[in-house]
Amino acid sequence: MSISPAHSISGVSHSRRLREKIDFARVSLDAAAFALWNHPRLPELYPEFLFRNHAVIRASVPLMQAAADVCESRKSSDPLSAGMFEYLSHHIPEEMHHDDWVLEDLEVLGFDRKKVMARVPPPSVARLVGSQYYWIRHVHPVALLGFIAVLEGTPPDVNFFEQTADRAQLPRSAFSNLLRHGKLDPRHRDDLDHALDGFPLSENDHSLLGVSAFETIHLLAVVVQEALDMFPALARAAAVPLP
Repeated sequence: MSISPAHSISGVSHSRRLREKIDFARVSLDAAAFALWNHPRLPELYPEFLFRNHAVIRASVPLMQAAADVCESRKSSDPLSAGMFEYLSHHIPEEMHHDDWVLEDLEVLGFDRKKVMARVPPPSVARLVGSQYYWIRHVHPVALLGFIAVLEGTPPDVNFFEQTADRAQLPRSAFSNLLRHGKLDPRHRDDLDHALDGFPLSENDHSLLGVSAFETIHLLAVVVQEALDMFPALARAAAVPLP
């Protein structure tokens, strides 16, 4: 991995600069998450959240593989791509099959895996994922690290989600995706921060990371808010499975 000084011209580490931007921007996402987990009819709403969560997570490894492919083609002439290729080669195997965890959670709640997979994901998820493909292929794959930093930067609180499952009278086994990530994501977050601090990031790279992170936050909030907005229909037909 190509190593450069971990500090930018501002004297702040690369990872801290990105984390400060994310902390500043994630108000809308935090508000949507608070509304979700404190919703009075969470048991009816939770399967819709899981479906949308799966739609995002199933794209994560293919996104990283697309970024790794571009990085591999550039690594001989681009030190940043060389470093990213090494990071992604290590991280991709760690993230494989995590989408299956969400499907298993839905199965615990009585939903058929094939029917979930057959359902068309919402356009907001396509916008979220599609923007990353654009930046990877047409700007620089480093954009994907803004996406990853948002998704893995705030690990789920294991105690909170165990208590949430109990409060909603849902089996804890239906929260396995969140509980597993609560244990894995702290290390993944630290690994990403360490990698960022070793990359030769320019000011343009920082701008792209920020734009990617901001768009990720915005669209994740939209994905959750759409589920919240669907709740009246779910409340009237709580026993009707996902189409």
